[in-house]
Amino acid sequence: MNGAELLQTGGTVPEDRLPVQEIFGPVPQGEGPYTGRCACFIRLGRCNLHCPPCDSKRTWDTTRYDLAQTCPPRTADDIVEAVGEHGAGAGIVVVSGGEPLLWQRTAAWHRMLTALPGDVHIETNGTISPNQFTAGRVAHFSVSPKIGRMGAADPVKRRIRPAVLADFAVLAGQGKAGFKFVAADAAEVEEAARLVGDHRIPHDRVWIMPLGDDRAAWTTAGRNIVEQVMSHGFNFSARLHLTLGVR
Repeated sequence: MNGAELLQTGGTVPEDRLPVQEIFGPVPQGEGPYTGRCACFIRLGRCNLHCPPCDSKRTWDTTRYDLAQTCPPRTADDIVEAVGEHGAGAGIVVVSGGEPLLWQRTAAWHRMLTALPGDVHIETNGTISPNQFTAGRVAHFSVSPKIGRMGAADPVKRRIRPAVLADFAVLAGQGKAGFKFVAADAAEVEEAARLVGDHRIPHDRVWIMPLGDDRAAWTTAGRNIVEQVMSHGFNFSARLHLTLGVR
């Protein structure tokens, strides 16, 4: 899928540009296996899923936002220059969204990834496999299939793609990907465990993160699921930015 095909998510984007909701940093990575690492974030617009608890609705929710305004197109050179001003080169560069892999067939994506300094990480919902160029350039994929409340707005066949998960499971076995599931309660931890088993995802490459968009909600959910997460041999993911009250 290229920029011109994304009509259903806020209009066309020129092939030489990417829709950018925000660029920020340097901040500590708040989640997953790289928690605490110095990071600069590029948050791209548009998504192929519609998660009700999403904390980045400005990237995709056309019922609330004009995406041409919230995610204006920017050239790859402009993006690279901006991340340099936000600490890129000192740590990791995390490309998030929305769903960033929607853009991997565009010239702007290729130019951006080629020019970004250091280790590049991608945060993805696990519905689109990385192409050869993306897989070769990216140091780490944080793969977050949508289950439970996060997946409630989309049918299973849209949010769980077995062939794509198999591709990411291979990358996980190579140490280039980790799976992150957001769970609100014990039932959602079990849903994640079934998916991990069904798709042969390495348990040591799985992180379960409690659902919560503020410190109190996250802490409550975490206390409710942490023992169950440990019983499955999964990792427990912090949300360090909520704990510290930073980005």
